[in-house]
Amino acid sequence: MPWIQSYTPVAGSLGISALIAAIPLVVIFVCLAVFKMKAHKAGPLAAASAFAIAIFCWQMPVKLAALATLQGAAFGLFPVFYIVVTTILLYNITVKGGQFEVIRASLAGLTGDRRLQALLIAFCFGAFIEGAAGFGTPVAIAGATLVGLGFRPFYAAAICLIANTAPVAFGAIGIPVVALAGVMGYDDVGLMKLSTMVGRQLPFISVFIPFYVIMIMVGWKKTIEVLPAIIVCGVTFAVVQWGTASYLGPYLPDVTASLATLAALVILLKFWQPATVWTFDHEPEFAGKEGHNYTGGELFRAWAPYLVLTVAVLIWGIPSWKTTLDKSKIVIPITGLDNAIAKKVSRPEDGVKKVARVKEEAAKQIALLSPADAKQAELATGLADLQLLEDRLLAVEQSLPVGAPVLTAERMAAYDAIDKKQKELRTLEKELVTAKAVDAAQFKALDKAVADQQPAKVAAKFNFNFMSAAGTAILIAAIISALICGVGIGAFFEVVRKTLYDMRWPAVTVASVVGLAFVMNASGMTTSMGLTFTKTGALFPFLSPFLGMLGVFLTGSDTSSNVLFGGLQKVTAEELGLNPLLTGAANTSGGVMGKMISPQSIAVACAATGLVGEEGNLFRFTFKHAIFLTAVMGVIVALQAYVFPWMIP
Repeated sequence: MPWIQSYTPVAGSLGISALIAAIPLVVIFVCLAVFKMKAHKAGPLAAASAFAIAIFCWQMPVKLAALATLQGAAFGLFPVFYIVVTTILLYNITVKGGQFEVIRASLAGLTGDRRLQALLIAFCFGAFIEGAAGFGTPVAIAGATLVGLGFRPFYAAAICLIANTAPVAFGAIGIPVVALAGVMGYDDVGLMKLSTMVGRQLPFISVFIPFYVIMIMVGWKKTIEVLPAIIVCGVTFAVVQWGTASYLGPYLPDVTASLATLAALVILLKFWQPATVWTFDHEPEFAGKEGHNYTGGELFRAWAPYLVLTVAVLIWGIPSWKTTLDKSKIVIPITGLDNAIAKKVSRPEDGVKKVARVKEEAAKQIALLSPADAKQAELATGLADLQLLEDRLLAVEQSLPVGAPVLTAERMAAYDAIDKKQKELRTLEKELVTAKAVDAAQFKALDKAVADQQPAKVAAKFNFNFMSAAGTAILIAAIISALICGVGIGAFFEVVRKTLYDMRWPAVTVASVVGLAFVMNASGMTTSMGLTFTKTGALFPFLSPFLGMLGVFLTGSDTSSNVLFGGLQKVTAEELGLNPLLTGAANTSGGVMGKMISPQSIAVACAATGLVGEEGNLFRFTFKHAIFLTAVMGVIVALQAYVFPWMIP
């Protein structure tokens, strides 16, 4: 017998149970925000609290809780962390070979106008780094670059934090969306739909961010002076982000969109420049362009690793190639957990009423004739009537004297009556076919309604698809890039060693946070919280991005936010009759706004720009922008839910 989840285990109350279920999230927040604990310590503590609550409050067997946690940790390491570590490896190779400095310096030297530098460095270059590496590097590198160019540290930090919203959902080669699909139980097809949905939400913010950043920086009048650059920047990024996410998947939207935007902006600057070059008041004399001019060959070599990455990921996304590679996939059922948990996705407080209603509907179906039964009876009566008419015709035939005319009035009347009845019967036969289809649909719906009350067993399998994994494509790109960058074998393995060493604690963080999410899902804790959120009713689509923002604020990571709240978004949407793709995507699309107020992001920004000790001021500055942009995303999601549902794939 499987263990059956309960959604009201604490005092029989859904509300109290949901509050208890939220304790692991509170633990993460307190550890990170209050005690300033490192994420690799906060993650395991939160996972341990979820494990304990699952056992003692949800009465989950220890073995099942342990296996669910281990399943999550395994998924966190592969494929999630596998993508992360190979992405960072590629980035470290470009740094080792000196190519990354060429990219940075060449961008900084394109213009002396601070507004255009903000677009190039904070938005375009930051988005590129987010797509290629993610995990805090964009704000650090872009912020330090702007300060080096002469930007005031506070401006540099604030601009980079706000600009680093549009690309976050697809950061680190799409890892937030990949992780979200995993906790929502989606396969590759579902992952593609989720990517498409995010691609139909985030571009509305992406197209606006360049204008918003410059407006914050210099005000309305000075912003209008560079409107051509802003339009080219926002529209190019949004369109390419939408197209890549919709048709190529979640791995490359940031890389392709940032490269396309950089190219478009560079081309524009060759034919257009603002009337006046804007710089800061009392700017030091050394501020301005960096004077190094690189040859076309040097620039191509610098960007080549990321072109190789793009090609590799595109090839790995070809369905026929992916199918071929998937032949080596190993599917491992998790013994002791596979089909050992039964899940009931129905509101616990309405359960008795729902069962009673289903039984009542079943009784009505039995007591009353179904549409098909009624048509069948009508057809039988019609056939009997036809037989009577044919008998009457026979009697007329027999009563006619020998030699009577063929076309008599009685004979014609009998033939007309038979013909009319046959037409009626043919119509009835067609109606019977339709009625049977209606019957089948009704009984199918009835069977589903009854089945909904029965616990459904949950499969638990680990898919090890090393060859077809996106991380393998990135690893191959990293090896090729080492050859391009002139990184020898010894240096390459030294970079590998350093990357693995540097990523040891992030590995612990990812494994523990995903393990936490899996045990919360398996125990029913996530469902308890999701059922509570159904109380928001029609407002939930508007509020769902705020959940994502809260998650990123708590954890500093859109990936972690998706892992924590992805299951909750799915359960709540299903209970409210909404498409889970919409609210799941809203979690990551809204989560990007939380990046600018996350304590980790603010700490990185302050450290990179020399603002240590100013974290509070920076938080107060970005907070209002985070709330405003999240509310905008909430309106977008609500419109997609109720006005433009055709936008949901």
